[in-house]
Amino acid sequence: MKFVLELLFAEFIFLYPADRRKHFALRLAGVFLVLMAGYLLVPRREPLNQPLFVQILIYLFLFGLTVAGMSFCFRLRFSALFSLCVAGYAVEHIAYHTAKIVQATTGLFRGMTAMGLADWELAELVVFPPVYLLAFLTIGLFSARTQGWKKPDLRFNALSIAVMLICIGLTRVVNQYKAADSIPVNIYAITCCLMALVVQFVLYRLVDLQTENTALNLMWQEERKQYELSKKTIDTINIKYHDLKHKLHDMRLPPEEVESIKNAVRIYGSRIHTGNEALDVLLTENSLRCSEEGIRLTYTGNGADLSFMQIMDVYSLFGNAVSNAVEAVEKLEDPEKKIIDIISERRGELVSIHISNYFAGTLHFEDGVPKTSKTEEEGFHGYGMKSMKLIAEKYGGSLCASVDGDLFTLDIYLLQN
Repeated sequence: MKFVLELLFAEFIFLYPADRRKHFALRLAGVFLVLMAGYLLVPRREPLNQPLFVQILIYLFLFGLTVAGMSFCFRLRFSALFSLCVAGYAVEHIAYHTAKIVQATTGLFRGMTAMGLADWELAELVVFPPVYLLAFLTIGLFSARTQGWKKPDLRFNALSIAVMLICIGLTRVVNQYKAADSIPVNIYAITCCLMALVVQFVLYRLVDLQTENTALNLMWQEERKQYELSKKTIDTINIKYHDLKHKLHDMRLPPEEVESIKNAVRIYGSRIHTGNEALDVLLTENSLRCSEEGIRLTYTGNGADLSFMQIMDVYSLFGNAVSNAVEAVEKLEDPEKKIIDIISERRGELVSIHISNYFAGTLHFEDGVPKTSKTEEEGFHGYGMKSMKLIAEKYGGSLCASVDGDLFTLDIYLLQN
């Protein structure tokens, strides 16, 4: 039963942040009971004359029980669950061979007994906890941060099978030929498992980056379509507005009604001119939306200062920033705080963009920018800030955000190359 418990604790290093099923504690208790029963079905000791394939089957059976148990407790795709459980097996394997090295090189625990434990069990009790803690503080936290299990990839399954062959096959072969206490063999086993773990979590990060790049490219394509559509729509509205304004003179209506109609449609003819075409389109389309929501959107600066930027970079940079700001102030009840201020200023080759707005609630920051709370929704939530940051870095600049009470501020710095 000791091996099964060691394996479960190692698997928890990677599984703990995953979504848990209802009644998790009861499910976990049930899993322990089943695993205890399963362990009683297999031999407790492995006589060296026992066939090698039988030893391998025994450990595959026990590992399969832990995978089934974790599937019963956690809500994960099987491929992802299997990959994380194998990573746990690799950690258990590293701890096992580390204990072997400690016992062989120091002579500690040999012939010792305490609390009813034999010398090897004492070695495990001393060595396993720090190895597990180190694994948790390194690859365990990295796994939780990258959440690679949410992005399944067939390469993980192939690597998992390779790790299984190392963890089970190598150890069984070593024991079969009485080389379990050989320090080089133990070091080799540890090295293989460490390399496999590193490769696995590098793959997690690569898949994460691939997913992010795909999403950003799709978002930029949608923004280009939106820009072209918005520009065409605004041009059409302006033409219709001027046609309607002239036709009003020919209508036989009371002067007050004519003036009322003019006021109602005037906003659709008020195209903003900043000196930058992309910024004009962006601010004009958002001014219509803001007017309907009672939001005051102001821009101070000279759009011509951004002429060194590509049109779509300007549209994407300001579009994401304004969209986030509008979404924040829409939720406010105080009409006096429904304000979005945009200020751009140029000093030599440096262009600074300052965007501020009020908000309600709490913001959580990651890498200096707000972390979205809507990554599970459809669309490109969570990529707007990343897109803006990439654009700023593209022009040799930077992006940073700050909060002062209920006032959110976004500062962007760009360099004209």
